[in-house]
Amino acid sequence: MENNFSKFFRGLTTFTIVILVTGIILFLTILKQHFLFIFPFVLLFYYASTLVLHKYMLWITRNDVSKFSFKFMMLSFLKMFIYIVFGVLYIVFDEENAVNFLIVYLLLYVAYAVYEVKSVMKLINDSKV
Repeated sequence: MENNFSKFFRGLTTFTIVILVTGIILFLTILKQHFLFIFPFVLLFYYASTLVLHKYMLWITRNDVSKFSFKFMMLSFLKMFIYIVFGVLYIVFDEENAVNFLIVYLLLYVAYAVYEVKSVMKLINDSKV
């Protein structure tokens, strides 16, 4: 389990650094007028929540694989709800940047969701072997 988490941690960290560098380059050049001060914090939020969920998923596969699908779906729903609450709260307090924030927020959501699902599918396939 620890080896799986270490690989996921390294991969997610690399993925996050690539997104951070790309975002900084874009915000300093092409998207300068749309700069979001909160971008690194949103990225950190997605990074941390993805790590925590994956760690818990590894724990579930070690203890109770039969309930994995149900727990994964419930945790994903809970995480999505938390993301929505965070997004709405930010928009309430910074209406001026709402559109820019939503675009960045949704792009990050999709990127991390794809990464997470890909990793979970690999985890499931590896545990079947």
